[in-house]
Amino acid sequence: MIQIQVWADFECPYSYFQTIVLEKIQAQHQDRVEIVWRAFELTPVDGNILPSKFYINTFDEAKLEPIVVNEGLELLAPKFLTYTWLAQESVYFANSQGLSLKLARALFDAFFLEGLDIGNEEVVMQIASQSGIDCQLLRQALESGELTKHVMSDEQEFKTYGFQGLPAMLIGEKDFSPKSFMPITGYKTFDELSAIVLSLNI
Repeated sequence: MIQIQVWADFECPYSYFQTIVLEKIQAQHQDRVEIVWRAFELTPVDGNILPSKFYINTFDEAKLEPIVVNEGLELLAPKFLTYTWLAQESVYFANSQGLSLKLARALFDAFFLEGLDIGNEEVVMQIASQSGIDCQLLRQALESGELTKHVMSDEQEFKTYGFQGLPAMLIGEKDFSPKSFMPITGYKTFDELSAIVLSLNI
């Protein structure tokens, strides 16, 4: 089985696109590919802040990607950036239930298509519930602090691997050492990522 570990941020449009591609990869290869969500937060702030000029320019460039038209994405320019740690912890929790991609996609949709505040606990819980997550178990896991430790570890590993941007991925045989995995930085289209997966002879 091929494992794809993906680091992504919920306010990064290219991370959004990568999640959509990963959904398609998983649908195509089904039980031959496992997707594992890893956390990295681009805007580690408390509360909401206005998007920077750099962010706005990046967003405008991202809107030109073919996937936007192909998927019919009506992207809304974010009016604010927020603290997405809760969203990251929730998707990490969803890994254990095989629902990480589903929840991640729903959170991205909420942020980029509906303009919702995914730093708000009730918003995240509602989206998690609609994605099939047991919110009682999720709340227990959040309160225990264990998810925070895992997310902090993910962010440290991101730096250890020397990734320079998001999204970032490690791809390789699940039962092999992570050291043998192929590191990939930056958004890959479905065709590009499919070619990489097929080259691993799954």
